[in-house]
Amino acid sequence: MKQLTDHAFWLESSVAANCYWLDADGRTAIIDPGMTFGLNRLARELRAAGRSPYEVTDILLTHYDTDHAQSAAEWQRRTGARVWLGAADAAILTGAVPPPATPFRRFSARVALAELPANLHLLDGDAEVWPGLSALTSPGHTPGHHAFRAGRVLFTGDAALCKDGRLGPVPSFLMSDTQRGLADLARLGALDVDWYCCGHSAPQRRR
Repeated sequence: MKQLTDHAFWLESSVAANCYWLDADGRTAIIDPGMTFGLNRLARELRAAGRSPYEVTDILLTHYDTDHAQSAAEWQRRTGARVWLGAADAAILTGAVPPPATPFRRFSARVALAELPANLHLLDGDAEVWPGLSALTSPGHTPGHHAFRAGRVLFTGDAALCKDGRLGPVPSFLMSDTQRGLADLARLGALDVDWYCCGHSAPQRRR
């Protein structure tokens, strides 16, 4: 468990996608807890750091992809936490709407979709999750994708990758809407933050 700031941590044993831990405003959140077979690894890492999975009050999902969200339903069952997810992504998980008609999205939908968690709170556009924590709509990667900003830390999910302290684009074949993704990247890159915490590159200080 690597400390980034007074309130933000990187759980280094996560499987597939990066997972983060946030203590803020009397609440404890896990961000993108990843795949189910990595759940116990995260629990062991937390306990080794003197923390407990049962501290979690909120599960923040940047988007619905399995590598980020598959274990969220089980985390919720074990902790009773609130789960935050974009409404457009929740609609895909319920089958109310199909996934975007890109080759990658069609393939990933055939392979597996995450279980929709209980105690779900839907995000539709920018929103304040709690004082000091904002959800920022960034629908280029998935229709309901949201980044999260907590003070001087930005959790980008799959809206961006980070290299040399700067945000860069995710490969275009992974995007649901490439042009929207470029707009998301420009918007997030303009924010005045100190840390970029991305889904698939190591967290870095902004340069």
